[in-house]
Amino acid sequence: MSSPTRTNPPKRIMLDGYILTSKYILGPVTKIILLFTIAFCAAFKIVLYFIYSFEFCNYSTKVLIFECVHVSIVIIILSLKVLMVVFGFNLDYFKKFISIIELLSIETNSTTVRTIKRNRQLNLNILVVSFMCSAILFTVYILPHIQKIGKIRATLLIIDEYFMVIGSLFLLNMICNICICLRAVFNEINSQITTMSETSNQLFTSFREIRDLRKKYSHAVRSTQNAEKLFRCFITLFYVEYFSQNIVNIVRLFGPQAKIETLYLLAISIQTIQLILLTYNLVSVNNLSRQGLEDLYELSFKLNSIHLYHENDIFIARMALSDVGFTFANLFTINNSFITSMFTLSLTLIIALASFIYQ
Repeated sequence: MSSPTRTNPPKRIMLDGYILTSKYILGPVTKIILLFTIAFCAAFKIVLYFIYSFEFCNYSTKVLIFECVHVSIVIIILSLKVLMVVFGFNLDYFKKFISIIELLSIETNSTTVRTIKRNRQLNLNILVVSFMCSAILFTVYILPHIQKIGKIRATLLIIDEYFMVIGSLFLLNMICNICICLRAVFNEINSQITTMSETSNQLFTSFREIRDLRKKYSHAVRSTQNAEKLFRCFITLFYVEYFSQNIVNIVRLFGPQAKIETLYLLAISIQTIQLILLTYNLVSVNNLSRQGLEDLYELSFKLNSIHLYHENDIFIARMALSDVGFTFANLFTINNSFITSMFTLSLTLIIALASFIYQ
């Protein structure tokens, strides 16, 4: 009777908060939703761009060439979204993530469970509000152009945008929830390391505690690796879309006839809120994965056995050398340095493009 009661709670905790209920989240329903809300809707927009945008492209001036390049960037990003859902989202990694993180039994800590639920609710509230505002802004942007583009086309564009918003909300909420669980796991491991380092010397007569923590850390790292493989394409595309679109929009503001519109500023603010929320969760996982290093080093002064020294050294080496976290296209780990580099590169490109186009 004790075995079922231990295995059921973690599944409820790990599979909660993903918009879909736990009954469907691991099944084909997730992929079907993404195929319809993102892949199909993105393909529909690509068709519209090819029909209505490319035929009006003019290459007579730098400004017009830049506008055509912008349209090309949008089509490329939409195409990548289709490919991401079709080929770059494998739920087998999510199943592996669940099966490994269950071994850590974080459901037994009531404080950890409360923290996970509170952070989930906070993240969901912020995401729902931001995506609702994004959909409303798109509607407000389309309405004045109804006579120009036609009621049918405008209606289809609004419906298409709403479905894409739902798909993006689903994915972003899913990865934030996974990061919340990983943060809770690493926090619990770091807390146990701190407790060990603060314990008196007499208690360190066995290396079982250190070995158990090493095993937990290994499970946490493997869980992170599976989550990273699941969302690698989405994270990469999210950053590419945010920075490319905003670089283009900010460069436009340097034009002689450009003006700053409230609608534009609100759209940038909403996208930035989503970026900050995602980045905070991703960077936190990376930072927490190494937070226990100092406590492990202090622990080495209290050990009284060569076996304990050896176990502690292995743990320190693993934590120091493992670059745990989510990556950008499996090239760079998303950490504080990566975010700083992205903003620096974006600022450089904005200045270079603006001076080249409007000189």
